[in-house]
Amino acid sequence: MFNEFSIATTAISSFNNAALINPYFFAIAVLSLPLFYMIYIYAHDILSRLKWGNNLEGKVGFWSVLFLALWLLLFGGNYAVIRDGISLLPIAIATVLFVSMMYVTNRAIKFNYLNVFKDKKTVLISFLLLLALTVFSAKPDLYGLLLQISAVFCGIIVGARLHKNISDIVISTIIFGMMAALILMQPEYFRFGQLGNLTIIHLGALFITGFFAITTLITKYIKTKSKIYESAYIKLKWLFRIISALAAVLFVSTESVPVFLGLLAAVSLTEALTIYHSNKIQANISKYSWALTLISFGVLIMCPVISVLGLLYLVQLNKNIKTKDFIDLL
Repeated sequence: MFNEFSIATTAISSFNNAALINPYFFAIAVLSLPLFYMIYIYAHDILSRLKWGNNLEGKVGFWSVLFLALWLLLFGGNYAVIRDGISLLPIAIATVLFVSMMYVTNRAIKFNYLNVFKDKKTVLISFLLLLALTVFSAKPDLYGLLLQISAVFCGIIVGARLHKNISDIVISTIIFGMMAALILMQPEYFRFGQLGNLTIIHLGALFITGFFAITTLITKYIKTKSKIYESAYIKLKWLFRIISALAAVLFVSTESVPVFLGLLAAVSLTEALTIYHSNKIQANISKYSWALTLISFGVLIMCPVISVLGLLYLVQLNKNIKTKDFIDLL
């Protein structure tokens, strides 16, 4: 009963359970506020020192996705924590790693970041470090190990041979949106929370990230037409609003991934209808939404460097965007 090892194990278990149930990510975000404020004040000086004046979108997208891939690898994912044997989580994580490494490799070639690997010894050392990182990230499950190694190196091979132009905003938004869904699929795997015990803060943060992600894509690709009759527009708008409200209530009640995706789909249809009916929308709202996606996603996975990259990009944009512009889309 008073075995020291048992007492220590029980204490650690209690701490872990408390960390899983409480919105720990929110506490990290609050503690990071001084950092974000300093970045906001000195953003122009930081960017001038980084010399990111040309193709800022590409460089912010490259580094944010690279840090996400490193976060996934350094996270030390243990596939033994998966609740059932038919979980899609390992395959989904491997897919994210594949797409991330493909994009990162493609952009590294474009920005001439690979010039440092001209020396064969540097290439060998880098290869061994990446292999070791991938190996240790998937322990102790052999299936997870082989899956992640394949995903990382296949992504590098495909990215090096991919010559088609990829939108930095679109590809990174899709990656972050996929990760938000995965976090909800099994939050305890990502130390985000525990399914069944997610608070309104957990669910609200997930929805905010998903909202900015779909808003980025909708405002980028849906064009204003002003072709819908006013009466039909009002009825359809209220229909989608009611569906979105019901989906939101169901999402809070069930914490279900399909309901979450359905909620985002209803919101995206509402925004698409609004844009299609309008004569014009605020310029740069897609880019502004992308920056907010980076900020909220960095908070979500407790990786402040991604939020900092989003904040750096946000400072460079048009300041005319207001909260009302996003509310008007709904």
